Amino acid sequence: MKQLMKSMVDESGQLMAVECFYYIDLPTEIGFIKLAFEQNNYFVVATEEDSLEVTDNVASLFEADEFKRVDLSHRSPWQSAIGKPVRWIWTMVNQQGYLDGLQFEFANDITQKPVVLQLIAMASGINIYKRISLSQPKIKKPLINEKSHNNEERVMDVVA
Repeated sequence: MKQLMKSMVDESGQLMAVECFYYIDLPTEIGFIKLAFEQNNYFVVATEEDSLEVTDNVASLFEADEFKRVDLSHRSPWQSAIGKPVRWIWTMVNQQGYLDGLQFEFANDITQKPVVLQLIAMASGINIYKRISLSQPKIKKPLINEKSHNNEERVMDVVA
């Protein structure tokens, strides 16, 4: 899986389309996701052990009539990642040691604000989350407490 993730970052180019495959008998559960890039297609699959797996071939993993395919390329949160390559992929391991999450960062270069998406395995399905950056508090210049007898005491004033 590590080699496929490296290939996705280094060799695949821009994300062109995203298709989710929902279980027919569980229409709100995503069984796997197809990420179609310029050069290659990859699949993120929810396993029976509530883990995630990345593969480039799902033919042996499902029966075609078990899933309903839905193109999500033009829906949130995927539309903001379309046209961008993957810059980073992180694996997420829970406290029991299961690889149950992947985090993708999509951006053309470091000057562009990235799109960060998380895929988390839950109950043999995949949940999709979009991560947002919270602004950091701005810190003013240190204030000097002039009442101090010995060394100057610095007090930080934080602006929200």
